[in-house]
Amino acid sequence: MTREDKMQLWQERLQHHKDSELTIAAWCELHQIAQSQFYYWQKKLTTPSTEPESVIVPVPTLSSPMALVVETPGGYRISVHDASAIALLPQVMKCLQ
Repeated sequence: MTREDKMQLWQERLQHHKDSELTIAAWCELHQIAQSQFYYWQKKLTTPSTEPESVIVPVPTLSSPMALVVETPGGYRISVHDASAIALLPQVMKCLQ
């Protein structure tokens, strides 16, 4: 039996115990499983892994950043080259009305 097979088997057993609403002792006795083995697999399968699931790696861009250009009906033209300045656009547009 492979490691994955054992893990699947014990996930099913733990779920079966949970669905039965029996105590661990009663469930283990009914299925002839040592309680120590039950607790071992319960801990193994319910303890979160310490390894991160994913890692974010920043990738530098090679091209120059694009500008956001806004032209108003009144003839104003606003160019934004810094992403942090985009948050200020609503205030700027309100001043130009």
